[in-house]
Amino acid sequence: MISLTTGKQQSFINLISIDATRANIAFTWLLLLRWGELVCQALLVLAVYLFFETKPPLPILIAIIAFEGTSNIAFHYLFQKRNRAVPGWLFALVMFSDIVLLTALLHYTGGPMNPFTFLFLLHICLGAILMRPGWAWGLTGFTVLCYAGLFFLQDYLGAGAAGAARHTILPGVKPASDGVNLHLQGMWLAFSITAFFVVFLFNKIQKDLEDYQQTVADLEREKNRNEKLAALATLAAGAAHEFSTPMATIAVAAGEMLDTLRLNASDPELISDAELIRGQVDRCRDILYRMTADAGEHLAEPLKTFTVAELMPEIVSLFPEKTRKRILFACKAGELTVSMPFRTVKRVIRCLIKNSLESSEADKTVQVRCGKDEHFLYFEIEDQGEGMNDEVLSRAVEPFFTTKEPGKGLGLGLFLAESAAKRFGGSLRLFSRPGQGTKTIISFSLDQIHKN
Repeated sequence: MISLTTGKQQSFINLISIDATRANIAFTWLLLLRWGELVCQALLVLAVYLFFETKPPLPILIAIIAFEGTSNIAFHYLFQKRNRAVPGWLFALVMFSDIVLLTALLHYTGGPMNPFTFLFLLHICLGAILMRPGWAWGLTGFTVLCYAGLFFLQDYLGAGAAGAARHTILPGVKPASDGVNLHLQGMWLAFSITAFFVVFLFNKIQKDLEDYQQTVADLEREKNRNEKLAALATLAAGAAHEFSTPMATIAVAAGEMLDTLRLNASDPELISDAELIRGQVDRCRDILYRMTADAGEHLAEPLKTFTVAELMPEIVSLFPEKTRKRILFACKAGELTVSMPFRTVKRVIRCLIKNSLESSEADKTVQVRCGKDEHFLYFEIEDQGEGMNDEVLSRAVEPFFTTKEPGKGLGLGLFLAESAAKRFGGSLRLFSRPGQGTKTIISFSLDQIHKN
């Protein structure tokens, strides 16, 4: 089975072709099976010719077997020696041509009376395993018709024979009676039913395997994301812990110095400097908080009850005065009261707006819309920037992935925004086209944030 050969299934494959890697592996196995089939066919024809009274049309059979061998050599040289990718249509063509060649061999060696008609089912099983569902069903229908064609050729070629006897190609073999022929037709019907059941079951099993492997892959990606987030949290928490002690010492010393200067009515400039030191210490504390928040420590932030209308001015205040004019807000959920980590939500929305501002020209505006439906509170941030191609869009949320210049960002903003959204039952979605800007939608489940 090809899924066992490659170790994994591809999730996104064109319905009428197979993935290049899988096709190459499947084609290699197919060539090996064809060589085995050729050897068996040659030995069987030789045994019939030497040890049985019947004499099959040897030149025709040799021509069919020689054609199969020549095609195998050509395929091996073109696609195995040169390491060329095997197109899906060629794989399907070989499978269909094998059915035609097998039908011809059976026709010239007894027709539907040949006991090796069961080899049709082998080809169907092989196709159901190695081919995509559309091709597998097509191969099954084609095989059933070819098997039925053996009866048609027998009736057609035997139409002029005396009596009601049926014709057989092999000389020396008695024609089939009506009873035997009816039995053979019943076998064809049973074969047809079995073939369609086989393809259905194989396709169902393959689909379940693909779904299972996709689930495993999703869980593995989620595990890697959580491990990276935990590593960042550990690093940031350690750094914050190391800095907290000297910062606390500086804060206490600056506070005592400021109190002493004020008590002694010292030089106003010295008092101003002491106030500056105290203010910068507070700023450093805020930076340490944001650093731990960027690493995922916001999960420990206590919940705060506030309205969306209270949130919006806080977000705007984080931008310089000149930049605020480029942000156009439209809020239809201002009255909604929510319970969330206030600083985390503020930082996440600010980060998304900041990304849109940086990706747009200085004279372009950014639309920020806030609304709600029956299930979610959502924020839409839409810019008029350069947009993203499919490759960048597919990787945009990955941690540490960034298209910005070195020093302009770590590539964590979207990753952490998505983490915050998922924490509250929501999601982060990106819509973008090159030259058409980007729309970012972050949502939060009302069931988890709404405060009555």
